[in-house]
Amino acid sequence: MQCLVCAGEARDLTPPNFDGHVIGCPRCGNYEILGATWDIFQNASQPERAAALSKAASLQGVARWPTIKNINF
Repeated sequence: MQCLVCAGEARDLTPPNFDGHVIGCPRCGNYEILGATWDIFQNASQPERAAALSKAASLQGVARWPTIKNINF
């Protein structure tokens, strides 16, 4: 699959029953996008997606990986 942020080669790490997408990208790292954010994410430009991931990473705290939420846009 393609990374949803940089469009490079990535892996789909989404577990069953997860409301959203979990992506493993060698360039962007592992990250998740919540299902409630999917419409905003799909309509965002590549720079907006990258900025949302960067903001999610800065707010990550103790989570396994950054989670892109509505607040990141």
